[in-house]
Amino acid sequence: MLTNSPTDTMYFAGRQIHIKRDDLLHADFSGNKARKFYHFLVNDFPDVSHVVGSGSAQANSLYSLSVLAKIKGWKLDYYVSHIADYLKQQQRLPSEIRSNYSEAIKNGANVIEIDWSSNLFNACQHLDDAIKVLKQDYLEKNNALETLFIPEGGRCEYAKTGIYELGKEIINWAVIQNINKLSIFLPSGTGTTALYLQEYFVKQAQKNTLDIEVLTCSTVGGDAYLISQFDELSLNTLHHPQILNDGKKYHFGKLYLSLFHLWQQVLDSSGIEFDLLYDPIGLNVLKHTIESGELKDREILYIHQGGLLGNATMLPRYQRKQALTIK
Repeated sequence: MLTNSPTDTMYFAGRQIHIKRDDLLHADFSGNKARKFYHFLVNDFPDVSHVVGSGSAQANSLYSLSVLAKIKGWKLDYYVSHIADYLKQQQRLPSEIRSNYSEAIKNGANVIEIDWSSNLFNACQHLDDAIKVLKQDYLEKNNALETLFIPEGGRCEYAKTGIYELGKEIINWAVIQNINKLSIFLPSGTGTTALYLQEYFVKQAQKNTLDIEVLTCSTVGGDAYLISQFDELSLNTLHHPQILNDGKKYHFGKLYLSLFHLWQQVLDSSGIEFDLLYDPIGLNVLKHTIESGELKDREILYIHQGGLLGNATMLPRYQRKQALTIK
């Protein structure tokens, strides 16, 4: 279950690249969140009745956690800094738009907006700080074994289980394809998937002759932030993927028409729909890297990390922005 996603090819930036289609793992549980939460899906937690997560109200992790909780019969409390008005309005529409938020609500998720005016959070600067405060409250009210806390985006040791499985699939595929030099690329939020993939390949280096590297780019907070996220997971820099950039600083969630046009070109030419939050930045950085000639002697595998449900809210935003630009 949730293994051995197919690999396709597409023509991109003047050459053929391979696409690891983790978006096709499962209809309701796909992409990098399926890999990160795989450990919780396949293992038993007999005492757990409650799972607590956090992040954005538009996050893929919200929907994936809601699916996991529904499968396991757990109650899900998911904390967010803010719920955008348009998401709340969409919930009131007769023909509701399917989004990570709306589908998580359908699955029974309890999405809770932090009340930043509360004295409880006076010393908190970020959502992570608020969760630390709330965690203590949960532990005081419940048996510690009953509640499972999953960090934002699945950034935890348990993510290794599914990501190592992904690494094993990639090595097996490369061997079958007689590939000797492979560069794996994926855009990063917290960098969890990229780091644990690199860690896995470093550990496997003595067992095979494959020259394999993990490349990534930052989509949240810049390269320095991504490095800090790597350090939280592993201080061994051999386990840190190489960070690429195209010389531009992107603001997470901001609309860039040039990136939307690239996304549309890829969809039209390949028939593969990518996510609109992370992949346009990733594709642009990869395009810049390919065109610079850095990867000319290596095969390239781009990991499609799913997240397509989020396009239901991102696509209308881009279409409105494009219409205003044309006017």
